[in-house]
Amino acid sequence: MNEQDQGVRQRNWMLLTDAGWTEPADEGAAQVPPVEAIVGGWLVEPDGVVGRFTPNPLYQPEDPEAPTSPVDAAARLVATGRAGVDAVLLALRDSLVDVALDSVGDVIVASAPDDVPCVLVATGTADQARVDAAGWRQVDLDELLTLLPDGVDVLLNPGGHRAMRLFADALRDVVVEGDPQGGDALREVVVAGDPQGGDASPSTR
Repeated sequence: MNEQDQGVRQRNWMLLTDAGWTEPADEGAAQVPPVEAIVGGWLVEPDGVVGRFTPNPLYQPEDPEAPTSPVDAAARLVATGRAGVDAVLLALRDSLVDVALDSVGDVIVASAPDDVPCVLVATGTADQARVDAAGWRQVDLDELLTLLPDGVDVLLNPGGHRAMRLFADALRDVVVEGDPQGGDALREVVVAGDPQGGDASPSTR
């Protein structure tokens, strides 16, 4: 075994499982959740550094309304008035997400329900199913910002009940400052669609 192999073996994943999965009552049974019950996880390096949340592409929610990621869970709290939008910005900063691409590999720019041009971002595979895209590109927040054309915002999980439009400037503040900038960031976020079931589907420009 070479040093590279040893490094790979030493890395561990901290997993986030579906709320509907429970460990077997039999202590002798395997305690590892099936892959389809794993929402995703955080890679923990040998030095203890925890990476960004990475969604599991094979995750199958037991409940169709279950959050597909920490970002989606934060959006649910915002939509129901139980958290401020800072929670979404922080979760997005610490997660990998997927950007919708067209047939030539360019990011898709579509109109949000309030007619603002946005790139389309999904936080889980279940969210991708609602978007008509030729492909997807997994990115962190830094790379996402480099893909944004001028004057274009981000629409999270379009077509879902918790779809949310984030102003590009609010996201840039998170990258530069490390934390959301209070009231300014809150004003730069709008919920696109009725959290209780209204239409939040984008239209392509």
